[in-house]
Amino acid sequence: MIFVDSNIWCYFFDESAKEHKAAVNFLIKILEKEKIIMNTLIIMEISHYLIKNLGPIKGQEKIKRFLEFPFVIEDFNYEMLLDSISSLVSYSHTGIGGRDASILATMKKLNIKKIITHDKDFKKIDFIEIIDPIKP
Repeated sequence: MIFVDSNIWCYFFDESAKEHKAAVNFLIKILEKEKIIMNTLIIMEISHYLIKNLGPIKGQEKIKRFLEFPFVIEDFNYEMLLDSISSLVSYSHTGIGGRDASILATMKKLNIKKIITHDKDFKKIDFIEIIDPIKP
């Protein structure tokens, strides 16, 4: 199992992003091999990005396509909220924000050790392995 951060999905669906090609090439390979995990907050973050940057019509088309991908969605409930706040308290010094804390809580709950992200703040978290498909 592996968590894919929102920035990678945003690059994947936004053809104008300079990271688009690298994200597409990498995710296509991963989708064939790994069980992808998401949480509802991250799906909302991706939806917000796509609608804001691509417009409501094209953004919604991309969201519908995105939701057809074979990933597992972990609901964000009260227990996850408390775990996310706990992660935020523990890791706020690393630059981790609220949505990132929800990722850490999801990963802890499901015992996921790997995340695909281009977010450098995750590199400061000791219990996860970072995979960054975007070359500098």
